[in-house]
Amino acid sequence: MSHSSWCLHQSFLSLLWLAEVMLRLRGALWLVLSMLSLSLLLVVLGTYTTTRTESLDVAGYVSGAILSSFPLFPFQLTAAIVFLSFGIITSFLCLMIDGVCILLNMDMRPLKAGRCQYYSSGSGYIYENSYIAVPCWTLRDSCTMTVRSGTCYCCDLYDCAKGDYMNNYFEFVGVQSCEEVFTLYILIWTLTGLNLVAFFTGILTAAVLGNIKSLRSTDLLTAAPGRTSSCPSAPLLMDARNHTAQQLLPVSMQLIHTPKKRHNH
Repeated sequence: MSHSSWCLHQSFLSLLWLAEVMLRLRGALWLVLSMLSLSLLLVVLGTYTTTRTESLDVAGYVSGAILSSFPLFPFQLTAAIVFLSFGIITSFLCLMIDGVCILLNMDMRPLKAGRCQYYSSGSGYIYENSYIAVPCWTLRDSCTMTVRSGTCYCCDLYDCAKGDYMNNYFEFVGVQSCEEVFTLYILIWTLTGLNLVAFFTGILTAAVLGNIKSLRSTDLLTAAPGRTSSCPSAPLLMDARNHTAQQLLPVSMQLIHTPKKRHNH
């Protein structure tokens, strides 16, 4: 193969390799933007759900707050991957808290049957200081329960003997009506689903960023000095370390076609 044909062949391979690198970078950019949008949605939706009632400690927004921090390190892939890893772990913990600890303990059957009541003291009372003792009748016994204004309570879920709930949420403080509890239930399910998506998307994004970091660490974008033969047709890149122009050739091809040194006898 002539020298000019070899240079043309290497230039073609270099352009293919460069196109593959640009494709990876474009895919990583789309993943980062999707991850950022998902994390912001988690923050907004989680904050809204948490402020609707004082009875539920929703944790879905925490993962969104951490996941939205990793794009602050666009040129520090190690820091971005570390923050992303923390976000992945947090999204899994939020998934367990919201999906297991809260949703599985929310018994919606009394609400669907219309057996829950809503207590509102009216506009003439201060919200935090208005309490009332309401009677509760169940199939086993009857008692009184103290509730605060602006509360939807379910006597079917209240244990009169222990004066506590039966492993279920029996009251929802701060809601506007008992129908709003259904909205909260749907929002928590939505948060759980978003955290599940964020968990898998975060793993995929971390893998792609790790691949790009590995690509940079192996120094594929610049060729080592003295390891390429003169080929004017090959694309050139400026080496930031010694400010010399070098040919953009894959390392494997550079090693194969490195000219051998002649020894003088």
